[in-house]
Amino acid sequence: MDRAHRSPAGPVDTLLDGMIAKNAYYPRRIGGAMRVYTLGDHAVVNSGLATDTFNLVISRAADGAQANAIAPIARDFDEAGLPAAWWTCGEWPDAAFARALGEAGFVADETSVGMLAELDALPCVAAPRGLRVRQISGADDVARFGALICALFDPPDPFVDAFYLHVAALEIDTAEPLKLFLGEIDGCAVSTAALYLDAGTAHVFDVSTAAHARRRGYACAVTHFVLAHARDRLGAARAALQASPDGLNVYRRLGFQPVCEFRVYSNRAAVLERSHDQHPR
Repeated sequence: MDRAHRSPAGPVDTLLDGMIAKNAYYPRRIGGAMRVYTLGDHAVVNSGLATDTFNLVISRAADGAQANAIAPIARDFDEAGLPAAWWTCGEWPDAAFARALGEAGFVADETSVGMLAELDALPCVAAPRGLRVRQISGADDVARFGALICALFDPPDPFVDAFYLHVAALEIDTAEPLKLFLGEIDGCAVSTAALYLDAGTAHVFDVSTAAHARRRGYACAVTHFVLAHARDRLGAARAALQASPDGLNVYRRLGFQPVCEFRVYSNRAAVLERSHDQHPR
């Protein structure tokens, strides 16, 4: 159905719209080995990089009727030896779909909470002393953004760094719908956030803080800055994000309320097992 003729999107549709648009944006621009396509009700982002941070399947429906699409999508990643994360909404529990995912090598991995906030009720947040937040577009700043996210992983994920080096080469513009922000102390990057604006909703992603700078309020302050920017300069009326369970209280303080749970399935173990079978010691 043409989205332009649908009734206004519900909360889950709003979250899914932003997730798909944001995660597809840079891979579409980069091109080459990076591919974005749709099969049935599943949006697929294949970055060609060995990281499930940028290899994603986001399902708009997860029922028995959609199960036939799982095998060819899974094969696309498996044959290339690429880990991927498959996102479904927990509001659509379906045993046949979950079983088909398992048969394709995707097993339950983690959960995430979908949250929405009305920006006219955005509370005031005092920024930590010395914190400067700014939107970035220059190649050096984008590389710093990527390096900070790369360092979140233990061990650091070099493919995350590689992805943002591709982004840095795009010569991005601050007017693009996907906007990147850095929080800095004395010129040193300590926190990140990304904003994707879609249909009056500010979708927030990639909120992170450097390991040495945590528990100082930087992530909350950077997120607040991004939300205020979206409301005051871009005309956004509400905001959306996906939060890990341990981050819920931070976002509740900014006015976000949970609306759904996302279930994330991973093929990492299957890809690793296949790699060992193909390259035995």
